[in-house]
Amino acid sequence: IDGYEDALNQNVDVDELETATPFLTVLDIDASGSMGDYSDSNSGIMGDCLRNCKNAVINSKQADEMLLAKITFNDNVDIGGFVKPEDLDCTYNTGGVTALNDSIVAGRKLILDYMDQIRNNGGTPRGCLVILSDGCNNASRATDADARKAIDDLQKKEITVAFITFGPDASGIAQNLGVESKNILDCQNDEHGLRMALNMVSKSAISASKRASAGLGTGDTGFFDV
Repeated sequence: IDGYEDALNQNVDVDELETATPFLTVLDIDASGSMGDYSDSNSGIMGDCLRNCKNAVINSKQADEMLLAKITFNDNVDIGGFVKPEDLDCTYNTGGVTALNDSIVAGRKLILDYMDQIRNNGGTPRGCLVILSDGCNNASRATDADARKAIDDLQKKEITVAFITFGPDASGIAQNLGVESKNILDCQNDEHGLRMALNMVSKSAISASKRASAGLGTGDTGFFDV
């Protein structure tokens, strides 16, 4: 995976973690050309939403329990490592097509590799992969089957995979990839929809972190049911 070693170098050193039960959240965000209205060079709305999401986590009681990582995808997949909430990179630039499948495969590897490091250090991590896309994959080396396998692997390991269907062109993608219906959020492809979606992500991740800290699983609760 291109750029993966750089992402590993960004990860917080497991010896420096403030908790033995960290909750890892990967934000996997579509940055293809069709998302250009929300880019830093245009309205800057996505960057603003990411900052609001970050600040919500920072100001929560779970802040010390949570680590965030950001992946963006267009022709390529840009992978960021797990960092403390205050260190999340909120820049957002768009262009090109949609390597959705590659981003999912990369997200799986990123979260599982880091969880293995934490477990080897005596910790008990939990986590989620949150995907936002406004359209289907059209540029990946990974196939739909590869993406389905990655999602299935995460779900079997009790890592939540959530999908934000950003507008009608993304309808049905999450279901096709095997994301559990309770973890799919449909929203409008506009500023209001984007702000609502990222607000839900921060609330949901904080809630999931609280449950993990208390030793509770997800049960029948959907990721966005907060």
